[in-house]
Formats: sequence, C-alpha cells, structure tokens
Amino acid sequence: MKSPVIGYRVSGDGVLDILKKLTNKNFSKDHSRVKIVKLFKRDGSLLDECSVVYFKSPKSFTGEDVCEVFLHGSPLIASQFEQTLKDFKIPGLRLAKNGEFSYRSVLNSKNSLKQAKAINQIISNDSFSSLEYNKKLLFEGDQASGLVVLRDEIVDLFSEITASIDFVDDEEFNFKKIMKKVKLYFDKCHNILQKTKNIRKEKNICKIMLIGPVNVGKSTLINSIIGEDRLISQDEPGTTRDSISVDFEINGKRFKLTDTAGIRKKGKVTDVIEKFSILKSLLNIDKADACILVIDALSGLTSQDLQIFGYVIESGKPLVIAINKWDALDSYKKDILKKEIDKKIGLLSNFEIIHISALKKIGIKRLLELSIEAFDSSKTKMTTPVLNSLLKELVISHQPPIFKGIRPKLKFAHQGDSVPPTIIIHGNHLSGLRQDYIKYLESSFIKFFNLRGTSLRIQLNEAENPFEKNGIKVKKTGLVTRRRQINKKREEIKKKNKV
Repeated sequence: MKSPVIGYRVSGDGVLDILKKLTNKNFSKDHSRVKIVKLFKRDGSLLDECSVVYFKSPKSFTGEDVCEVFLHGSPLIASQFEQTLKDFKIPGLRLAKNGEFSYRSVLNSKNSLKQAKAINQIISNDSFSSLEYNKKLLFEGDQASGLVVLRDEIVDLFSEITASIDFVDDEEFNFKKIMKKVKLYFDKCHNILQKTKNIRKEKNICKIMLIGPVNVGKSTLINSIIGEDRLISQDEPGTTRDSISVDFEINGKRFKLTDTAGIRKKGKVTDVIEKFSILKSLLNIDKADACILVIDALSGLTSQDLQIFGYVIESGKPLVIAINKWDALDSYKKDILKKEIDKKIGLLSNFEIIHISALKKIGIKRLLELSIEAFDSSKTKMTTPVLNSLLKELVISHQPPIFKGIRPKLKFAHQGDSVPPTIIIHGNHLSGLRQDYIKYLESSFIKFFNLRGTSLRIQLNEAENPFEKNGIKVKKTGLVTRRRQINKKREEIKKKNKV
C-alpha cells in the first residue's frame, strides 16, 4: 500500500539554515508548530507544498534542533527532495544510520537505554501484550516495570534492618515483621522477572509458509485467516510475484504467514521476474517452521503438486496438505480425488491431509492447529534408552535380511538432529541393509513416537574394520608370523654392524 505522506527528519546544528534554503523564508528559533510552506529546488522551481515542524533543542526527541518535513506520498517528489538536498551541498548533512535518532536521544539524556530499546520493540513487535508493555516502558520509563518503587521500598527496609542491628536492645525490633517484608519484596522481584520472561517468550513466532502451484488460492487463504483482504487475490494466474509475509495473533499465539509465488513448470515460465519469484519461493522454504501445501481440488493432484511435495520432504520441514476448493466438488469427484491422493501420497500416513475452502472459510482453524502440531512433532525428543529398547524389539521381531552371506547387525541407536527428527544407528555391515528394511524401521519409529506432519530420517554409521585400509582388506598376521618378522629384522641389523 502506498503512503499518502512521506516524512523526513533532520537533527543537529544548521536545521534552520536548511529550512531557509528550502523555503526561502526565515524560521524563528522558538517555532514549534506545524506550518504549511512551499519547497523550492536549487534552480528556484517549485518542488512541493507541504507541512514542516521545527523543534528547538532541548525540547525535542533527540535533544537537538530537529525539523520534520512531510511531503506528498509520491516517490518522484521524494527523489527530487533528496536530490535538492544534495544540490545545496549543505555541510555535515548525511543519511542517518539505523537507530541513530534513538542513539542521539540516549546520548543527550532524553531517553534511557531501556526506552530506546522499547522504541525498537514497538516498531518491530506485533504482539499486543508486548506492545502495551513497551509503550508503558517508553512513556513511563522504569516506573512501568515497578523497579523504581521496589528499589525505594528495599532501601527503606535495608535502613530498618541496619537500625535494628545497631540498636539491638530496642524493644520495638520486630523480627517477624521484617521477614514478612523481605518475603513480600522477594515475591515482587519474582513477579517482575516472570513478567519479563513471558514477554520474551511471546517473541517466538511460528513461521508458516504457503506453497503450491499458481491460482490454487494461497492469497485467498491468508485473507481468510487474518479476516481482511490484505493480499491481492485474482483468478489470473501469477498474481503473487513475491513472497509476502503477514503477522497475526490467535489466542496469544503469534504467527507469520508467508504467501509465496505460484510454482509452475519450467517450460511454461517465460517471464524473468516470475522465474526469480519461484526461485525465492523455494529458498524461503528452508526458513519456515512449517509448510502448507495448497492443492486445487478442481485441478486434481497434478505432477507439479507431487514435485513440490517431494521438495518439501527433502528439506525436512513439517508439512500439512490442504485441499482447497473442496466445496466445489460433488460426492463422486470427491471420492475419486481421495483415492488418487491415497494412492500417491497416502502411503506417507504421518502427513495430515485436510479439506478446506479458503473462500468460504471452511476448515481454516483446524488447518492452523495441524500446522502447529506438525511443528511441535518435528521437535520431538527421543531418549537413548527408549530408542535402543525399541530397536532391539524391532530387530527381534523382524531381523534384517542377509546380504552377501552376512546379516547386518544393528547395535546402538540415539537421536541426532531435530527438524526433522534424525535417528543415528550404529552397527556392522549396515551398508547391506535393504531400503525396504530401512522403511520398516522408519514407519515403526514414526508410529511409536506418534510423529504427525513431519518426516523421519535414519542415519547409518557403520563401525570401521581395523583390517581394512582405503577399502582394501589387509591380510591378518598371527603371533608366529610376527615373531619371524622381528627375528629377520634383528639378523639384518647384526649383519650391518659386522660390516
């Protein structure tokens, strides 16, 4: 969305000189009200008519002379304004660094470090509770956290304890009363720390990526979830050209939904911009906490859907499959599509499949719940004793097939990485394990730990053969052979010494 106004802020010495050059008027030093003025270029031509505010030090945000110029929201006017500032060649005028105005406000004792941090949090955070906390911290300082009052109360208590020690014979000394106050202030400190901890926890955002072919309803789905038409959705394929993120909050849980560009076959993509958009969509999958694959029920399960599905599986990200436009099918077509999906995807039973309608907002709440469950499932912790016990039972019930006359031995298992969960199995001759047996182990582990919406990886670590170097087996040397080699070496040394 384009802004109707573009604002510029200048802080430091020489602000009045800058305003004089831009407006051809003198600004009084005590001026602090909004003023409508005309801005002129270096050649005297009119640039824009806008509002200007001048704040005299130290009654400004940075504690310095500050002026704010609010132009009409045109990128062309903004670029002309910046060029005009360059043309005037004003000494010391430069672009501000990130957070420089907050930094200057701290240096000039206008704000504390906590307040400067609160400003940054207000700009970046989207949690309502965190927003309210940082607003209080910005406008009230340390008073918002209760630290100032608590500090004064603790100082008074310390004075009381000191006086009681100095005048121990005083009959007014009340030990129980003092200990009651100590406990009270301890509880206050605990509450403040707990409050801060909760604010920090709220910063954790579940990043959900929507992927799928073009025109399957990804943008419409996001609009239905957030309850407003924030993203452009049309029937024309390829409407979304870039990855667009939307932050929202449901029941205290924060989400970041990302709408990606629709992925089409390489042969059908001729636009260079669309090619880069698709590439960016694939790269953004690695940054997501969970993915939602949106499939168009009217088009059925296409080869493009399967390719995208395979890409997500390879990345190891949690996945939920959403069949959109389900309400547009009759019962017969629904049965056919269900059979097709069960045939091609249903073998991977740990991935949830949900039927939704983004336009009519059917199944939206359950879709988000499944995405969270998939993300939580991907972070499942599997203890080593349980893994080894389960591995032993699986091997006893179904031993690995013999390969080249040798049966692989699975000795030990433990968890490796998470997201996706990875199980590392150690043993001998593991290179001879067949893929169907590895699939048997995967499905058994998935069923036991109830992994939903996430894949499982098994890594095989084979024990090294001490009689094998660089893939070549070395002939074993017995004790007798070794003794003969030593004696032979001694005889050679004796002959050299005689000569």
